[in-house]
Amino acid sequence: QILYLKNHKNKRQKITLQEGLDKMKLQQEIENLNQMVIKMADMVEENLKISFDLLSEYSDKKACLINDDIVDLHERLVEEMSMSIMLKERPYASDMRMVLGILKLVEDIERLGDHAEDIRDFSKKISQTDPCKIEKLDQAVNFALKMVHNSMHSFISKDLELAQQTIHDDDIIDALYEEMISELISKLDQKIISSSCAIYYTLVIKYIERIADHASN
Repeated sequence: QILYLKNHKNKRQKITLQEGLDKMKLQQEIENLNQMVIKMADMVEENLKISFDLLSEYSDKKACLINDDIVDLHERLVEEMSMSIMLKERPYASDMRMVLGILKLVEDIERLGDHAEDIRDFSKKISQTDPCKIEKLDQAVNFALKMVHNSMHSFISKDLELAQQTIHDDDIIDALYEEMISELISKLDQKIISSSCAIYYTLVIKYIERIADHASN
């Protein structure tokens, strides 16, 4: 009986040790996943900055710096790593929630990358029309970029207060969106801007509003 108890204790110790090693491996896999997401987010944030710069002063050379294919590649890598963790590493419930949250996050980051390309394309069209200025555009751009940055930072640092602030800031972008659309309609009615300029800026403003939505998600 004593021998049985000793064997049972040793077996239990081995199981506990293995569980600890599995947990360490899982945490390392999740950390690698986080680092991949951070790298993807940094690329998208930089692409957005470039696309907004192109609104002010378009150049083909600068436009070429936006490469969404690399962003898409990172999205696929994150998805593969996430599936590997869920299928092979037997994650705990909290870890599973983290991985599922990351999958939702990269979906929004990828959409942000798409919008950077959209704004780049319409920046070129705008540069080929009569110049026009939208009063609150710079404010909306800076606010949207801040929301994207704060959203990523709140995820990395697990800062709930910053995440809640980002969600609140989306209301400000919505208000700016309404103001800018009203301004475009007014200037179009007064023939201050061309119809093509109004159409292109309406789409850009809508992309800014969507960027804020993805950041708040």
